[in-house]
Amino acid sequence: MTLNEPSKKLLLVGAGGIGTNLVELLVAALRRVNLSGSITLMDADIVEAGNLGHQRYTQDDIGQAKVKCLAKRLDDEHSSLRVLGDAVNMRSADQLEGYDMVVVCVDRPEPRRLVHALEQPWLDLRCSGDGWVVLSSQSPSALLERMTPDHEPKSCQVDGALDAGNLEFGFAVAAAFGAQWALQQWRGHAVPAQSMGSLTYGALRFPEVNA
Repeated sequence: MTLNEPSKKLLLVGAGGIGTNLVELLVAALRRVNLSGSITLMDADIVEAGNLGHQRYTQDDIGQAKVKCLAKRLDDEHSSLRVLGDAVNMRSADQLEGYDMVVVCVDRPEPRRLVHALEQPWLDLRCSGDGWVVLSSQSPSALLERMTPDHEPKSCQVDGALDAGNLEFGFAVAAAFGAQWALQQWRGHAVPAQSMGSLTYGALRFPEVNA
């Protein structure tokens, strides 16, 4: 089957629990329906032993740049969909230029705010424990500001959870949401706008904000 949707360029910022699972889902889906373009993975982090279990890396990847490991495994020079790795952190707006859509799934507010200022479609994916938050270019600006306060970087797993053997899968929900959004954007179809919830407690409501 060959579809006529145009080639697209996606920037995925963050190669942790959300980002690695998202790109695994998305690459397979895009190739299955013969969509063309590129996915650029941006993250300066190195694979550590603590990443294994909730991020898509192996023992052999430890000590290597995360995005280089993913690109090496997922890219195919014979495919019309390429997967590229850029082992840097996102620090400035000029790094976002040249893409049709951007997905940010990092644990810092500064890159999120840079993405929120874009005119092209974007998605902001977050998680903590078994919970997730999804915001997008369709979300109200007042809500984006309310939901993006200053804070220190933090893991998608609750403090002490991994040491206690209590791995939680909010990151997997956020990744699936992101893959669906990107696929629909690629095809020019309607996309999900925003979501917040918990695997334990179900859907959660966003705070009320003035438009």
